[in-house]
Amino acid sequence: MANKDQQEWYKKFYEGTFLVKGWKARMNEILKGLPPEERGNMGNLLESLGKKIGMEWARKNDMRKIDTPQLQKWGRDLQNARRKGPKALADQIRRLNDEVEKMLA
Repeated sequence: MANKDQQEWYKKFYEGTFLVKGWKARMNEILKGLPPEERGNMGNLLESLGKKIGMEWARKNDMRKIDTPQLQKWGRDLQNARRKGPKALADQIRRLNDEVEKMLA
């Protein structure tokens, strides 16, 4: 990462704060209840996606392409897909990954 400030913001994104859950906790919520054979693959996809999102979100506000409202929307999208089952969740993760890739290109 570019600097210490960015590292601190990434840590907040990933681990959360006293008031806000981080990516790690959100991943665990999304993966909870999935069959073990699905959990590993989905966890890897979410981990990779979280790194991309977190690195961009941790940048200065005037430079980043991903903001907090976008994170909140994606979180809702992932939770909704999870309720529909493993296939819907995998599809949503892939769509989200494609969207992030386009934003960062």
